[in-house]
Amino acid sequence: MAASNTANAQNHDSTQDNHGWFMPDESQSHRRTWMAFGASEQIWEDLLPFIRSNLALVARTISEYEPVSMLVRPEEHHIAARMCGEQVHLVDAPLDDLWLRDSGPTSVVNQAGQPGGVDMNVNGWGNKQECENDTELPRFVTKQARATYLESELVGEGGGIEVDGRGTAIVTESCFLNSNRNPGLSKADCEEVLRSLFGLRRIIWLPGVRGKDITDGHTDF
Repeated sequence: MAASNTANAQNHDSTQDNHGWFMPDESQSHRRTWMAFGASEQIWEDLLPFIRSNLALVARTISEYEPVSMLVRPEEHHIAARMCGEQVHLVDAPLDDLWLRDSGPTSVVNQAGQPGGVDMNVNGWGNKQECENDTELPRFVTKQARATYLESELVGEGGGIEVDGRGTAIVTESCFLNSNRNPGLSKADCEEVLRSLFGLRRIIWLPGVRGKDITDGHTDF
């Protein structure tokens, strides 16, 4: 899932200077939640019905409090429509998997309150999974949400960074300083980019768990 402050902002589908943008805490109020009805049988196998049921339940529950947009493969639109109901807004898009928190744009806002989405150049958690379709989602979602699309030179995932919305972030070395994502990148250079992208003043590094799971140890682990 990806929270977004983007519902009614003017569309700026272009790359702009990232200075002045910051990442709000995920508990702060936002106008819309984005999700992906992207579970595939190849990945989830016999869990597919269970996963779809839970995705639909989460979407319906959130929709009682704020709008929800759900990305869905065109060939599965009828399934999502039946399970999610009319209160969830379905948006057709090619998908590889359901983890929009990682593959979609990472939400930021600027001092004027305008929304933006950072493209973290997802590469299947270090080339562990096919992601050709999901690499297009940051630009697609920011355009749909009428937000500013912001490019990044880093490879990572939205789930790999946790912030307090006041300039402090927690990240793991096992994700950002991993040769399967950013080969040869120093910690200092990574910090410089993270500070610029997300308006950070302080970055707390955890060692993480390289190779422990498909994410290489996101912060929430």
